[in-house]
Amino acid sequence: MEQTTFLSLMYAGGAVMWPLFGLLALAVVVIVERVITFALVSGKRAVLDRTKAERPLSILDLITTLSPVLGFLGTVTGMINAFKAVSNAATVQLQVVASGLYEALYTTAFGLIIAVITTLASHLLGLWLDSLCDEDPKK
Repeated sequence: MEQTTFLSLMYAGGAVMWPLFGLLALAVVVIVERVITFALVSGKRAVLDRTKAERPLSILDLITTLSPVLGFLGTVTGMINAFKAVSNAATVQLQVVASGLYEALYTTAFGLIIAVITTLASHLLGLWLDSLCDEDPKK
């Protein structure tokens, strides 16, 4: 049985997997940065300026919107590759069609997973931000 590695999944998903991975990396950086910032502010019992503190969270919202769209773009390119392979083949074999579908399903799943992670993180960080902005430091 062939061992599945991260790189093999990235290659199996096609070219669209790389921008999706970039979005995931950016999301992780924003999430970690906001958690550290909010934890430090919470520890100091300070009040944040909502406008400045919300700005990085809008990046998560953008990633939430873009990642499924890119995933579906990967689906379309995978289907194009599958049909191109079928049209170029003298006889149609299941393996020819399956390789394009394989690519399509990986990108769709990866895009949706990123969207779920960023939606959840954005919501939870928004709730945390609400509590930090509404607290009175004099209490």
